[in-house]
Amino acid sequence: MPKQPPKSLPSAPAPAPPDEVRWTEKISRSGYFLGALLFHLIVFLMVATLVIFPPFHPPTDEFQKTYVAASAPPPPPPPTQQTVQMPTHTVQAPTTITAPTATPSFNVPLPDITPSTTPVTVTQQMATPVESKPNTISEQRLASIRKTEEAWGRTKDNILNSDSDPRNVVAKFPVYVASYADGDWGCNTRLDDKGQIIGGSMPDLVAKMGEWSRGKLTGTVVPTPLSIGGPDLLDKKPPFIFFTGHKDFVLTQQEIQNLRDYLQIGGAIWGDNALPGWGSRFDVAFRREMKRVVPDVDKNFQPMKMTDDLFTKSWFPISSLPQGMNYYAENVEHLDIDGKLAILYTPNDYSDMMYMMILAGDTQMAPIRNSLAYTSPLITDPTFFYNSHVFFRNFTLPSCLAVHQFGMNVIGYLLVRFDKELLLSP
Repeated sequence: MPKQPPKSLPSAPAPAPPDEVRWTEKISRSGYFLGALLFHLIVFLMVATLVIFPPFHPPTDEFQKTYVAASAPPPPPPPTQQTVQMPTHTVQAPTTITAPTATPSFNVPLPDITPSTTPVTVTQQMATPVESKPNTISEQRLASIRKTEEAWGRTKDNILNSDSDPRNVVAKFPVYVASYADGDWGCNTRLDDKGQIIGGSMPDLVAKMGEWSRGKLTGTVVPTPLSIGGPDLLDKKPPFIFFTGHKDFVLTQQEIQNLRDYLQIGGAIWGDNALPGWGSRFDVAFRREMKRVVPDVDKNFQPMKMTDDLFTKSWFPISSLPQGMNYYAENVEHLDIDGKLAILYTPNDYSDMMYMMILAGDTQMAPIRNSLAYTSPLITDPTFFYNSHVFFRNFTLPSCLAVHQFGMNVIGYLLVRFDKELLLSP
């Protein structure tokens, strides 16, 4: 039998190279490797266990209380009782009517069929709103207005010849700047040491009006300001009073009553806001105090239309409202009594614009004088001129000329507004 060769034993693994053994032993024995491995493991666990979206947990108790199992049937409705409607007979009550004690849930106004014999108290009269009165002037008021206009040199023949046209009016009248309690009424008026008017917006306008009318309208600015709380307002009976200022003010009760009586005899108030624009201190105060003068609920300030006689039938036809100081062009407003203008309000500070005295020819303004000793009213205030491009914008010759023309239209319009009624009165 042939002899089998001997089986070979498995060979032992080849020993690792010396460099590889040395590299692995260094890593396993290195403290930095173990520290880095431990750090990365901690970071991995922190990120892996971070909850980005919390799990949804359905409600337990409330959920079971809110919903009813589908298997439970709804309770049956309660049995209804049939009612038999019985015929009724309405018996009319006797003449005595009693009010129900319980307050009804609705409010239907019922006519009062019982005549009342209880007199109306003063408190009830004050609470009752004032009814709108027709735009007709009583004969008694017309008689007072006629006496007032006679003081301006406007007789019946003068009124007839003028034909309600301000360009045909011949009148000589005083012009007053109103002084009133708690206000800076002289803000655009030059006063001397004694408080007398020596220059300002009204003297400049009146001088220009006399030039343009060639002496037909002769106004004289009274040097002493007119205190509306004294007796002079009703004694002098001027065609209008000029009422201006910057600040808030509250009129006294005597001033309110005097202004109210003055408007009834044909006077007028020309209010001009020297702090231009809606909502300024003077604007709020003037509107409030004038409503104290004319408290009727049917009489309020209304914007004046550009088609009114003030713009179209006067000395200067005006197609657009003149811009005031700082380019303000708010609507001119009016408050009427018996359908006739009683209070005119210009909120655009026209008064300071009239502080430029325009020389004859209308191409240049009067010389500027810094000295208060210069007593002629024919001057231009230097404050407005030197600051015309900073604080007092639009203070230019064309703009001031347009305001002067508007001011003359105002005065002419105030003079003739009662002419038609006076001609028809006995």
